[in-house]
Amino acid sequence: MVNLTSCRGNLTCENNEMEPEDDGLLHRTPLGRGVIAVFAFQSLLIILANSLVFLLFAKTRYLRTKTNYCLVSLAASDFLAGLVSLPLVLACSTVSLPELCVSMDLCQRFLSISTILHLLVATLERYFKIMSPFKYTSMVTKHRVVLLLLSVWTFSCFASFIQLAWINIQGPPTEKIHQLDTAYAIFCLAALAFLPFLIIACIDGHIFSFIRKEQKLRYNLTQGKLLHNTETKQRKGRHDRKAAIIYAIMTMVFAFGWFPYFIITLLFDLGLITSAFPFAAEIIMVVLKFSTALINPLLYTFFKNDFKNALRGLMRTRQQQLQGGEELTTTVVWQ
Repeated sequence: MVNLTSCRGNLTCENNEMEPEDDGLLHRTPLGRGVIAVFAFQSLLIILANSLVFLLFAKTRYLRTKTNYCLVSLAASDFLAGLVSLPLVLACSTVSLPELCVSMDLCQRFLSISTILHLLVATLERYFKIMSPFKYTSMVTKHRVVLLLLSVWTFSCFASFIQLAWINIQGPPTEKIHQLDTAYAIFCLAALAFLPFLIIACIDGHIFSFIRKEQKLRYNLTQGKLLHNTETKQRKGRHDRKAAIIYAIMTMVFAFGWFPYFIITLLFDLGLITSAFPFAAEIIMVVLKFSTALINPLLYTFFKNDFKNALRGLMRTRQQQLQGGEELTTTVVWQ
């Protein structure tokens, strides 16, 4: 079987190590064809789940908030995972052209950086909304959010495609290229994976601590009595905590899916891993990586209140349209 992580994240692997009689291409065996079917199905689910987010955002006016701009931008990144990146994994594993495998790795790197930076922006937006509600309106405007999101897309492209400045697609890597790959892998792991993850973890911890202290203070002030104003604030506190939990889960899903990719890439570059992984392990790692693009839209579509209400409204409208069509058909038939 072909090594699905054959480029190991550094784009300089040799792509012609297979013997002609055993080229390891996925479509040559029944197991490989089964893997292709699984990946194709996962790709379809990713596209459908994120398309639902776009549909809800386009049709529901109250969803067009600063928070949801961040989530829709993240959904666009996840959508590309199903539309472009995962198909490139299949293409590289069935055709094994160096250009395709380079494109595959570039896309994977881009999506990983884009995802964690989108989560960082969304978490920061939520932090300012909870911690500084009076300054939030003036500090966090839609214009600034859009500019920040555009910066995330631009930086993600630059940070991934900068590898094209030194890689040699056709020939074997030189010692200088190997050193650049190693330095780049260390930078990606430290600055573009661990650092944003730690910042998000600290922010989430601060948010949860603030909400808990606020609830305790409110309880002491009211001596446990549920006044109208207190009940409203409690609902807001529950909403903030639920949103923070959703973001925290999305961040943990990213860590489980993408940290192995960054770590294994670095270990290969440092020469600490010299042999290919078992085929089953490679399949699991690929599935985990792209599961983030499926779990993210499902989390905020089915668990975030505004998206959940919008989905219910869309389903009600669709049901009413179907019922109206049936009644019209019945009237025409009886006439």
